[in-house]
Amino acid sequence: MHVVILAWLLSTAAAAPSPCESEMNKVKDLLQVSCEDQGLTALPAGLPPDTGLLLLASNRLRRFSLAALRPFDRLAELDLSNNSLAALETQAEAPLPALQALFLSHNALGSLPALLGLPALTLLALGHNGLERLPEGGFRGVGGLQELQLQGNRLRSLPTEVFRGLSLLKDLDLSDNELDALPAELLSGLGALEILRLERNRLRTIPEGFFPEENTFGYVYLAGNLWRCDCGLAYLREWLNENEFAVYTRTQVGQKEVTENEL
Repeated sequence: MHVVILAWLLSTAAAAPSPCESEMNKVKDLLQVSCEDQGLTALPAGLPPDTGLLLLASNRLRRFSLAALRPFDRLAELDLSNNSLAALETQAEAPLPALQALFLSHNALGSLPALLGLPALTLLALGHNGLERLPEGGFRGVGGLQELQLQGNRLRSLPTEVFRGLSLLKDLDLSDNELDALPAELLSGLGALEILRLERNRLRTIPEGFFPEENTFGYVYLAGNLWRCDCGLAYLREWLNENEFAVYTRTQVGQKEVTENEL
């Protein structure tokens, strides 16, 4: 009798439906596994070994170790946004060699996690995490980044060399923070930077020489700050006159975001 009950329990467990759905993403030609909004508190078992896109957004994850994903050597994108993450663990000894995009927005990280074992990462989304400070050189471990999202945090100041080593960075979003000043050499070494979002901070001026002359900016967003109209704005005024084609504002029209030239 006990053997029969055990067999029934095992068969029931084996037949339990997976909380995730799998399908080929035809645009990216990768297997996409969607586990969103399932109330998960841990990585579900039985994920396909060839998973390329893993969507774990809107669950109840509080801690997550990227080492758990080491078996998935094709994993290119990981979405952990809209969870309750307070800690993210990375290990140089357990790299994710194919991971290109990591979405961590709308969590509770509080501080920048160590970014180890992510040699292919090009997009890092850290918006809306309550970050109050960033360490000097905190992104050196992800030197291939091309897009960095830090909007909607509580950053009041930035170390001069916080973005050192990001020579390939094209898009930097610092909007909707509490920045009241910027280091003059903050963008030094970011020769590929084309898009800079600084709107809705507490900036009163921009330091002399802030915008590197070698950069060709396509989009710069500066609206919604506390600009002080005195001689301290002379440098910014001159830069705007020479680069008026690059200065834009973003407005929301219904569900659509509209970008317009500001000058």
